[in-house]
Amino acid sequence: MKKSLLNEKVLVLNKYYQAIQITTVQKAICHLVKGTAKVITSDWTTHTFEEWIKVSKFYENGAQLIKSPSISILIPEAIYLPFYERLPKTEVIFSRQNLFLRDGFTCQYCGKFLKNPKDRTIDHIIPKSRGGKTVWTNVVLCCKKCNLKKGNKTPEEAGLKLLKTPKPPKWQSLILEEFPKHKKEVWKVFLDFAGIIED
Repeated sequence: MKKSLLNEKVLVLNKYYQAIQITTVQKAICHLVKGTAKVITSDWTTHTFEEWIKVSKFYENGAQLIKSPSISILIPEAIYLPFYERLPKTEVIFSRQNLFLRDGFTCQYCGKFLKNPKDRTIDHIIPKSRGGKTVWTNVVLCCKKCNLKKGNKTPEEAGLKLLKTPKPPKWQSLILEEFPKHKKEVWKVFLDFAGIIED
């Protein structure tokens, strides 16, 4: 089997169709074989492991097939756990990395993408010296230039404007920032349903 395909990401939904986790193809297939999960497609059709093998036969020449001596299986984009009813996580721990993910590695004042970690700083919208706290709603990712310009001022005092109002991130949206755009597009139908992606 192709090891790289086995490590591809698969969205996991609970019995209420809520996104609860992101796993690997390898683990998803284990769930399918054990009967604890079904493949779910973007048209909300679900398939058991045996049914999915039959579906996979229509993609015999596809690049997204995992082949063994006995079967070929199309890698699933999402699986559904019909017997699992726990709710997804709701709180995200505050950390520098999670803040960078929330803000898309982009300065929240000038919009510059900060690829180099050395260019990233954390800005307190209301400065700490003026009573500002280190909480999701008062901190943003900021480039060094904008941080220097802002100094010990509020954005208004420094002539700066936030690109968006900072708020605590939803864990699903935060995790999705780490994965390629094509995965987000495939998963969008499920995440829209759960109210995770906001326009």
